[in-house]
Amino acid sequence: MKNYSLVLNELAALNNKIDEQELNAVIDAITTANHIFLAGAGRSGQMINALANRLMHLGMSVSVVGEISSPHSKPGDLMIVGSGSGETQRLINQVNIARKNGVQIVLVTTSPHSTLAGLADRILTIPAADSVQPMGSLFEQACLLTYDSMVLALMENLNETNQTMKARHADIE
Repeated sequence: MKNYSLVLNELAALNNKIDEQELNAVIDAITTANHIFLAGAGRSGQMINALANRLMHLGMSVSVVGEISSPHSKPGDLMIVGSGSGETQRLINQVNIARKNGVQIVLVTTSPHSTLAGLADRILTIPAADSVQPMGSLFEQACLLTYDSMVLALMENLNETNQTMKARHADIE
């Protein structure tokens, strides 16, 4: 399984390349937020949806931007945006609205000098721009692993367990 090994090797090469201070700053922002909005486009959006789900399992007040049940944003809220390029116009528009309402912005990206990065309060850089995989696949894979590592840290900080989280898992599916 040559290609499977290639993917795993690319992911392994990112180990210890994500700045721990950036990561911890994002974890702190999540912990103190009143409500957390999450946004992303395409496959990056799918990864951010996975994070939204786990944050809900942790008992946090979360919504994915664009869903009909999302509340009005206000100061004390947090918006986490996943965007490899940092240039997706729809996300830029959403961030500008959130900023006008006093929402703190976290950007997860490969592009720390992008338009979205210029609008963010905190940036978590995932150095996954160079890859043999197509169109941002490495970034998206690394996002999922990074988000899951953040959830593990949040579980510890919030004294959550698999059992307490499972009690918040959807039962009407």
